[in-house]
Amino acid sequence: MSDVLEIIKNLETRLLKTYGNPLAKYKKTQDDVHMTYYVGRLMKEQGHKYIILGPETYYSESAMHDAFLAGQLISKADRKQMRKDLIEELKEEMSYAIKNIDLEF
Repeated sequence: MSDVLEIIKNLETRLLKTYGNPLAKYKKTQDDVHMTYYVGRLMKEQGHKYIILGPETYYSESAMHDAFLAGQLISKADRKQMRKDLIEELKEEMSYAIKNIDLEF
């Protein structure tokens, strides 16, 4: 079992070296707070249990994984919609430009 823990520790160290701490300088927004409650609800719907100790709430490793995955999936959906919106905007601009080409020779 200690081999597995060593592998996990090495992975954590490698990821920290690679990505650093992206939360260190991040300023949380109101939308972040809303998403926290949303993901908390998802955790309940997924059947994850939690422990409340004073003002803190603790979830299992499995719940943390699901929360991370939910964030990735939401982000992916947001990027897909942004690309779609951007392409539509560019198509409209190109269409407008083509319709208004001055073909004077």
